[in-house]
Amino acid sequence: MPLQKIKWTQWTIALLLAFPIAIGLIGTLLPAFQYFPPLGQDTLSLDPWHSLFEQGEFYASLKLTLITGIGAPILALWFSLSLLAWGYQRPFFRKIETLLSPILAIPHAAIAIGLLFLLSPSGWLVRLFSPWLTGFDRPPNWISVQDPYGASLIFALVIKEMPYLLFVMLGAMKSLQASDTIKACQALGYRRFTLWRKVLIPQLYPIIRLPIFIVIAFSLTVVDLALIIGPNTPSTLAVTLFRWFNDPDLDRRLMASAGAVFLMLVIALVLGGWELAHQIFSQATRPERSNGKRSGLSDNLLRSGVILGLMSLLSGFIALALLPIWSLAKRWRFPDALPAKWTWDNIDRATPLLIELTSNTLLIALSATLLACFIALLMLETLRRSTHYSTNKSSGYNKPHLFDWLIYVPILLPQIGFLFGLHVLLIYLNLNGDLCAIIALHLMYVLPYVYLTLKGPYLAYEENYLQEANRLNRQTWRNYVRIKLAMLKPALFTAFAIGFSVSIAQYLPTLIAGEGRYSTLTTEAVARAASGDRKQVGSMALLQAFFPVMIFWMAQYIPPRWTRWRLALKTSLRRINPRRNKKCSA
Repeated sequence: MPLQKIKWTQWTIALLLAFPIAIGLIGTLLPAFQYFPPLGQDTLSLDPWHSLFEQGEFYASLKLTLITGIGAPILALWFSLSLLAWGYQRPFFRKIETLLSPILAIPHAAIAIGLLFLLSPSGWLVRLFSPWLTGFDRPPNWISVQDPYGASLIFALVIKEMPYLLFVMLGAMKSLQASDTIKACQALGYRRFTLWRKVLIPQLYPIIRLPIFIVIAFSLTVVDLALIIGPNTPSTLAVTLFRWFNDPDLDRRLMASAGAVFLMLVIALVLGGWELAHQIFSQATRPERSNGKRSGLSDNLLRSGVILGLMSLLSGFIALALLPIWSLAKRWRFPDALPAKWTWDNIDRATPLLIELTSNTLLIALSATLLACFIALLMLETLRRSTHYSTNKSSGYNKPHLFDWLIYVPILLPQIGFLFGLHVLLIYLNLNGDLCAIIALHLMYVLPYVYLTLKGPYLAYEENYLQEANRLNRQTWRNYVRIKLAMLKPALFTAFAIGFSVSIAQYLPTLIAGEGRYSTLTTEAVARAASGDRKQVGSMALLQAFFPVMIFWMAQYIPPRWTRWRLALKTSLRRINPRRNKKCSA
């Protein structure tokens, strides 16, 4: 990319990233201390904090948040490490790897709705065993979803987070020389789970520390998933704050801001406690890792994690398979395992609404993802050409630029407080309810994932190809597009697919910036999930899941065939227009 002013470009991008982050934090921090001039509060005070700590609901919500926000990452990490240790480099495990992309692409709300159809008292799991085993002719009076202990929410979080961690681990294994390590350890007599537990997992954890932190922050602050399948009385702290922010009593907004700041502190404390627990665990298990034993009782943890992990993956696919069934069901009485009658009328009745929702969803997702890809390429090119990036590919970049740190802030901060701080700015600028504002907020969450996906392949690209092309032809922009970007097609398509799926899944950014004027498949599916109309909700969740999966499939299918298609099209055009062919040959 022929850029001229590298330093200026770097700092411009960094400031553009820092501005909304700073505004979001200030817009949340000041109301937490009762400074909110729009409500006539212009003096600092601790009254919002006193009100917060006097709420009995706050403590119940905090307890539930800690249980679900810490329990789900622990289980997801355990299951993903177990599956990796069990199947890495085995032929059958490649089939599981190919199944990760659909789960990664599915938005949170779609998975939650599918699990709601699967696990509820009248869900498919109870229907499958009724009445021949359970004796139920009517749905039992169970609390299998939205339970007060958050078990169903933890299960949904594990199903969503485990494939992501497994995907990250598979990418990180390339830097560990795992094949040689496995062969050496097996030659010394170590069993498979033992060598992973003693040798590979301690090396792998430091590489995946940041993705684990992202998973923890997501688990502590998720809203849409908790609204659908999480407890209601009490709800998690993020959902409670969301309700307080939308309360007609505007004074509750100050208390909600204090709660949002407290939630940020909780995230920092949990991440610090997690890292401290890891250090203590590493020190405590060091003698056991170096005792020379070729097997141990701790291997049973990994074996049981394999079984539970496979059951979780299977549950996720079954939940997704129920979405089209409910969309096409006309009559499905309990305890029938399958609908008695099928129909397209459910989709036909919802077609006008689905077209509107789909148009808004695709417009926002495509716009935000394309902008994220362009900005990520710009950031990476400035990073490559700056003095911060070493020409030695093994050493990487020595001093990360400011935007390398800022890029992680939006996905580590709780959306519930950060976005409401930005909402104040949007109202002040009269941009609330504007489509561009929605795309801008989506961009904040799409850009980190696109940037992280492109970073490795882009910085590892061999620049000699582009340099030789520039020596032969000084059309630098054309060479950049037709040589460098063409060779980076697989990474670009993958980054686009990930960014697209992230944008599709955004609930709070769309709701806050759009103020209900622009509904998407995600916001409407979450809003109608509790309505009881499973047929209409199933149609929305099905479409919500369809587009990310289709984009992921295209990202895998198109790049290997792109050159063949381009050459075939070029040959066809020459046959259609022979004059152009003669002109080119002349």
